[in-house]
Amino acid sequence: MSAEAYQIEKSENGVVVRTTSFRTERRSVLHSGIFNRELASSLAAGAVMVMVGFFFAHHFRITVVHFIAVAFVFAVLFILFRIYAFREAVLETTFDWERKTITISLKRTMGSRHRSYPMDALAGIRIHHLSMKPENLDAVRLVEKVAVQHGTVIPGFGKVEDFYSVELDFREKKIVIFSAKDQKGAESFVNDLRSSLAGFLPSVVWET
Repeated sequence: MSAEAYQIEKSENGVVVRTTSFRTERRSVLHSGIFNRELASSLAAGAVMVMVGFFFAHHFRITVVHFIAVAFVFAVLFILFRIYAFREAVLETTFDWERKTITISLKRTMGSRHRSYPMDALAGIRIHHLSMKPENLDAVRLVEKVAVQHGTVIPGFGKVEDFYSVELDFREKKIVIFSAKDQKGAESFVNDLRSSLAGFLPSVVWET
């Protein structure tokens, strides 16, 4: 599931929404650009191969066949680590007609959690705009200067970031179930969700 992507599935028992785009916080450009899931998967696969390599080097004579096998096993381990160990967190929102509940579940490799709310406690579904400006402009200028000296450009660094989040309003608590970088993306999500929930939620709930 790519960034700002979502899936809405409708059945007789309700509607399930899944997305990997639900955060409304400034991410570290350096962290996302350097320390990403692909790099983590490569490092994990490499670490396994190094340990296995030491074992085989100690007990067997290394040949070309072993190097070919290492390349193949590394590729397999990389894929497995990326899919299972370093997969993206998925936020799942379930509107259950039978139980009359709305359940929000955060599914990730470790530490998954979920919470349910009565459907009649929902006061509204609305789009909230959040604009985040850089907190330390001096630090931004310094990093940009160093980047230029090294002939590197960091896309988006030091720029204002806008988030358009879709929130479930339970009066005392507001929960983000989707977030987009532009208003059109958030409105498209709301329109698709409204179409799927037609007839089950009162029109007063929909606020944009």
